[in-house]
Amino acid sequence: MADEVHLHPKLERQLTTMEGRANAPSIAAGRARKIIEAMIEGQTSQASGLFRARSDARVKNSWKYDLGAGYRLICIRTKQIIYIMHLGDHESCDTWLNNNSKRQPQNTEIKMTAFTIRDTSNPYDFQTVRAQDQKPDFDDQDLPSIPQEYLRKVFRGLAG
Repeated sequence: MADEVHLHPKLERQLTTMEGRANAPSIAAGRARKIIEAMIEGQTSQASGLFRARSDARVKNSWKYDLGAGYRLICIRTKQIIYIMHLGDHESCDTWLNNNSKRQPQNTEIKMTAFTIRDTSNPYDFQTVRAQDQKPDFDDQDLPSIPQEYLRKVFRGLAG
């Protein structure tokens, strides 16, 4: 597991710019902040939501997080450090990856903001804690089963 998270100096400006815009960029910036906070806390990014991450072959050890609506967060992971390098729409991230192809962009002389990953000896518990007086959610209620004949009528095209 990595010991540190390093943020590229341009990343904070990218976050601030995207948060100042409306709709999709603002939402994507909020999701990126959740991923970054989860990394600093020592949790997986999935602890902050369902964000798909894929490796990209252009830059060694790089990961692209899909933030939705065409926005991406690019990270590079080594054994000890996670470098969070770029945030933007699909085109800007694609350009960044092409410009840094076959390089190690994390090995620059640019001073990055470093965070030590907090030691989480107790893994994050994903179970929902509910107060005793709170009513159960809709999913927790016992519902009667739906007869097969109704399901076959509704999903006629799926049941051959």
